[in-house]
Amino acid sequence: MKKILLKIFLYFLAFLLLTNQLSYALITLSEEEKIGKQVLQELSSKVEFIQDMELVAYINSIGNLLTKRGLDFSPFNFRFYLIKEDSFNAFSVPGGYIFLNSGIFESIESEDELAGIMAHEMAHNMCRHIARRLEDIKKMQIAITAATLAAILLGGGKAGEAVNITSSALAETKLLSYSRADEEEADRTGFQILTKAGYTPWGMVKIMEKLSQKSNLAIELSYRYLLTHPLPQERMSYLIDLANKYRSSNYSSAIISSDPYYFKRLAIKANVMSKDPADLVLRYREELKTKEDPWLKYSLALALAQQRFFKEGISEMEEALKELPSKPYFLLDLAEMYFNSGDYQNALVILEKVENLVGTDKPFEKIVYLKQQYLKARALAETLQIFQAYEIFNKLKEEKILENDPYFYFYFGRICSKINKDGEAHFYFGKYFELKGDYKTACFHYKKALSFLSEKDKMYNEAKKIIETIEKKE
Repeated sequence: MKKILLKIFLYFLAFLLLTNQLSYALITLSEEEKIGKQVLQELSSKVEFIQDMELVAYINSIGNLLTKRGLDFSPFNFRFYLIKEDSFNAFSVPGGYIFLNSGIFESIESEDELAGIMAHEMAHNMCRHIARRLEDIKKMQIAITAATLAAILLGGGKAGEAVNITSSALAETKLLSYSRADEEEADRTGFQILTKAGYTPWGMVKIMEKLSQKSNLAIELSYRYLLTHPLPQERMSYLIDLANKYRSSNYSSAIISSDPYYFKRLAIKANVMSKDPADLVLRYREELKTKEDPWLKYSLALALAQQRFFKEGISEMEEALKELPSKPYFLLDLAEMYFNSGDYQNALVILEKVENLVGTDKPFEKIVYLKQQYLKARALAETLQIFQAYEIFNKLKEEKILENDPYFYFYFGRICSKINKDGEAHFYFGKYFELKGDYKTACFHYKKALSFLSEKDKMYNEAKKIIETIEKKE
């Protein structure tokens, strides 16, 4: 992982040299957006993102809330991504791209804590801290950049390795690490975003306290040179002082979900997705020998399903549901297991029950409902009820919390292709690749969409504009 982000760092420097070697002005917002897209493209080709629609919708719902309520104005269209990685890490890159590791859910206990770390990363973007670091690189002129370009061109071999070591060490210690002043500015701005959105300020204190326990001076991160949060005791005292300052603010804890079972469930799901399911199955079975715990049975069921032992997973899930609170989202997990096992009929039966039980008044209930509709449409498509599936996906398309989920568009494209809506199919495949950061393939599909769509169609004009935007930036 470290090598991947070193490569991204090298791309940063090459980009800065080739685009604006002599300019000393702070890099522009459009340059930041381009860098962010390059990072997304590189990560998309090297790491795995969590595909679970509910988890993706959940973090984007929190992000949207922080943006709309916590900020008066933002130059960035913030996007939030969940990387399938078993380590405690979150980082932001220029252009409003925020990345969270799924392993973060093992340590957080509430939505306030999750919102706290997300607000902190948004603050780094709003304060343009990475942009300033990149500007420092530009001011160093040709020496550092030439060495970096040499590392790119030499690739393997001893010479390339030597340059890589030098560049990496410099990057980690000086160029892209945040200063104490940066961190304090991000703390202040993050608290403002968090509390203005309606979250308790203590969420950020708790999450930073957990980070400080990872190491005496810094978090042990895989991406150390993209994100360092030095947490000496004086900074913790500073965070506590800030929290006390905002204590009188009007906030209501856990905005998206006030249901503690719902958050615990999502945290377990993310944790199971982050780890080796075979190890988890052994661990959970050993623990169940000494204590009866429905949450352990639930976790075991998910781990078994991750290993594709669906029959055993379904059996464990059904046992867990006898003891867990009667909530429609637990039934949703059972329906998803049936769906993934290929038993679409049983999946549809349970999904109908969920649809009759779940409300839509609260934000988290709406997310559960969207996941239910999403699974229902996919199950209908698999049972050759394609037009019904198409209608459901069309309705889901209007939901803002799904607009940054590439897999939603992938499955929508597949449904369109099955009913010979080739223009729409290519348009949604274009969306999928655009959100994944593969702009070349995205352009290919958008152009194919133009060949099938009428010039009078709204989708035709949208595709044309996207192509123009991508080609201009590229």
